[in-house]
Amino acid sequence: MNRDFVAGFLGLLLAMAYYAMAANIQNSQLADDVGPGGLPKIYGVLLAVFSVLLMVRARTSPAQAGGKMRAVAEELFAAKRGLGILVIGIGYIVTVPYLGYPLAIALVIAIAALYNGGQISARLAGIAVLGAFGLWFVFVFLLHIGQPAGIWADLIEGLRR
Repeated sequence: MNRDFVAGFLGLLLAMAYYAMAANIQNSQLADDVGPGGLPKIYGVLLAVFSVLLMVRARTSPAQAGGKMRAVAEELFAAKRGLGILVIGIGYIVTVPYLGYPLAIALVIAIAALYNGGQISARLAGIAVLGAFGLWFVFVFLLHIGQPAGIWADLIEGLRR
């Protein structure tokens, strides 16, 4: 198996899980014909289609001649990089209920940048904070898609008492 096939297969698994979660988004009385899960379901289907296309391309393209050891080394490196990104995503999923969406997504932006060779700096912190605010603004304010508040609401309420 080559890395494109593995990536396509993992993408297909992710698409199925994403679609299943999108299908569980409940409609409110204010929902339109598409519903709040409409766009996420479309994203899930598109991810599945592109993943299957990647798998088909990986199986039908001719193998490159020569350089087999180099190809194996490149595939191992790509697999390790993909695994690192997967770990970052799992970390986000595990921490978002506790940290809340803005802080968790800011950490994902910063950690992903560091993982890809960025340097710890005020600029990186600013990018992470502005990126998190931008995503929060789009999802919560513009699209009215609720995001986890985390433990902060309980802590602030506890300080008021």
